[in-house]
Amino acid sequence: MPLMPVLSYLLLALGLSWLVALPFRMPTYWPTHLVAFSVEALAVLAALALVPALRGKRARHLAAALAALVTVLALGDLMVRLALNRPLNLALDLPLIRAVHDLAIGSFGLWGGLAILTGLFLLPVAAYGLALPASRSVQRLGRHPGVKAAALLLALTGVTVQTLQSERPDYFGTYWPASTSAGATLVSQWTQYSALRTSEPLFRTAEAEDGLRNIPPGRLLAGLKGADVLLAFIESYGESALANPLYAPRIGSRLADFAATAEAAGLHAASGWLVAPMAGGQSWLAHASVLSGLTIDSQQRYDLLTTGSRRTLERYFAKAGYRTVAYEPAITRPWPAGDFFGFETILTASAMGYAGPAYGWKTMPDQFTLHRFEQAERRLPVGERSPVFAKFSLIDSHAPFTPLAPLVADWDRLGDGALFHSLPQEGADAEALWQDTGRLRQAYAESLDRALAVLQSFAARHIDDRTLLILMGDHQPPGIIAGDTESRAVPVHVLSGDPALLAPFLDWGFRSGMIPSPDAPRPPMAAFRDFLVDSFSPPDDRRIAQGRTDPAELDGAPQSH
Repeated sequence: MPLMPVLSYLLLALGLSWLVALPFRMPTYWPTHLVAFSVEALAVLAALALVPALRGKRARHLAAALAALVTVLALGDLMVRLALNRPLNLALDLPLIRAVHDLAIGSFGLWGGLAILTGLFLLPVAAYGLALPASRSVQRLGRHPGVKAAALLLALTGVTVQTLQSERPDYFGTYWPASTSAGATLVSQWTQYSALRTSEPLFRTAEAEDGLRNIPPGRLLAGLKGADVLLAFIESYGESALANPLYAPRIGSRLADFAATAEAAGLHAASGWLVAPMAGGQSWLAHASVLSGLTIDSQQRYDLLTTGSRRTLERYFAKAGYRTVAYEPAITRPWPAGDFFGFETILTASAMGYAGPAYGWKTMPDQFTLHRFEQAERRLPVGERSPVFAKFSLIDSHAPFTPLAPLVADWDRLGDGALFHSLPQEGADAEALWQDTGRLRQAYAESLDRALAVLQSFAARHIDDRTLLILMGDHQPPGIIAGDTESRAVPVHVLSGDPALLAPFLDWGFRSGMIPSPDAPRPPMAAFRDFLVDSFSPPDDRRIAQGRTDPAELDGAPQSH
């Protein structure tokens, strides 16, 4: 039996199966994991060699197309796991392609970003181009009896090794040579797609259940006694900022300083946890969960929500006589879904009137966003205008975390933001950060510290006993920053000059101060809408905020700093 065809087949089959398995093994702490072989690829190549009916042109094009599809799924799964701490769901994640484009351009500049995107596009093309001639060679080599035996033996070896890995993993230690990730990913994507087709009726049923509709208008949010309510989402602010030793000292020190500043300004603070429906990104899903009272953990659910009839939090505030506004500095394109949420006014980036520079991906500093709100909505005292419910999507701590705008001590100088042109940016070049994990994590800590410092200054200057400020993390940062954690919890801080406005939060499990208790309850974000409306809509027509709680009641609670 001539050995050359057999050796050629073995080299070709092992090389292709290694390439198919490789993307599913990255990144890894164990270099040996990168030397793995796809059982599915070995089986497909054996079929091309053994089955005469699969020796035609159509079969090898199909095999090449399958290789390209697996490459796309592997790259997509890798990117989603790194960014969002979860597996790829192709049916839901296709809309994220635009977000990948925006982040690449914002992080690496126009040409650098285009180069990266082009490389990502060319990888499946290369996989197709490589698999096509390889399939042709396998079909040709399959005419040799020795190759047929080798192909069958190699495929059976792959199946046997995979079975042993599953049944007796202790045999292999840290080196698992067989991979079935390609097949598992294909099956998973089909299963998820099938599940999506049946999920809409269940969602619509949950959407229709809304006990808040029965609250009489005279009692709706009456416990606020007309106080302004400001809900600010802090980008990538998750539990890891307080639990991971890389960030906890710096962020803990910032929160302690924040608490001291608040106390000096006559403010009271309480902190707790909520659990976000996702991690790593897609902030709009967290925002939608809080506002709708439903768990919005995918783009499909978001699309269902924004085409339905759910009454969101701001609509209840509007019904109670509040002016409702949303400040969305990260939105640079038309936002059709914004009409669903029902804010009286939505200011996206182009409507902010900002005349300063962008900071990489970030269109403007959070300090300007908050300043713009104060100038537009709160020039007059509460008694001379309608109370305001405002939602902010703050972005100072958004990836790529740098550069940062300086914090301007005198807010009166901010004007239209043009002064930022004359102030030096802070932080390293964004492109360099992605090449050094340590520097990336340091930049994250710096950006989150800056975001909290801006809010600290804002609270001391603008929050009083006629305002309830709610600061809420939107989600955990990406896994490369958050570290090895499954937590999706985010800190929540509430501040006001009136301690009575914080009392319901303390009853809900929050504790006084700016650092939540690690053992505090962790309800889902979807619980927040009903909690807030119920807590400030007293059933016996009392006005919670009329009888002010003794400040000592708050101050006597366990301190968190």
